[in-house]
Amino acid sequence: MNNMINKIIPIYSIILGIAILGMWVFLLLSGDINEGKSEISFHLFSEFLMAILCIAGGILYLRIKYKYMLIMANAMVVYSVINAAGYYAEKGIIPAVPAFTALALFSSAILIMLSVNHKKS
Repeated sequence: MNNMINKIIPIYSIILGIAILGMWVFLLLSGDINEGKSEISFHLFSEFLMAILCIAGGILYLRIKYKYMLIMANAMVVYSVINAAGYYAEKGIIPAVPAFTALALFSSAILIMLSVNHKKS
């Protein structure tokens, strides 16, 4: 991968991780959660884990070119945003669907790029 891609991937992941944390803090503070207590607890655990992996993976990749945490984080992102697209489509919030689809495509492209063998990563 070229040097620019080596910077875009981890920065995207760090920004995405921060955005995920911010979104959930906002939703929790606003009380706009309709799921049951057990369901939301497991959901929040997976979302916060994904966000932390995105942030930590981005930092590790920038510092030492360690790619495996980024692969795990972006795989979680792909699953999560596909699921979110369906959730918001079901609620009739259609403008969210293309946004989540774009994130799924971008994270899928990152997974492909990170999975290709290249020097020291």
